[in-house]
Amino acid sequence: MKLLMKLHDLDEARSIKHRLETVGLPIFIGSEKSGPAMGAMPLADCYTMWVELDIQYNCALRYLNDEEYEPLKPVDIDQYRGSQESASGEFRNKFAKINEYILNTIMLSVVGLLGFYLLSSM
Repeated sequence: MKLLMKLHDLDEARSIKHRLETVGLPIFIGSEKSGPAMGAMPLADCYTMWVELDIQYNCALRYLNDEEYEPLKPVDIDQYRGSQESASGEFRNKFAKINEYILNTIMLSVVGLLGFYLLSSM
């Protein structure tokens, strides 16, 4: 991901995102759900717009300057978002299985140690 621009107006950011995604350039808006926050963190006082695929960064810049420009290798946004969701779902499932295995191992260890302690104290 490459930073495209910083904006203070969410409506403007969403408008630009829509224009770019219409031509196949996936965009992420940082702080879209939470809003900008004043503070010491860099880029926290505004909405940040990111080109999700590095190879499309220059295409996004050119398209913003000239709407007649046709980006190279546009992406089907619906398919792109769907593949992201399925990949994150698979990761969550694998993580849940690993987490369950670790918790089961810990529980069995605690029960075993407790049993050993009770038997050895008799």
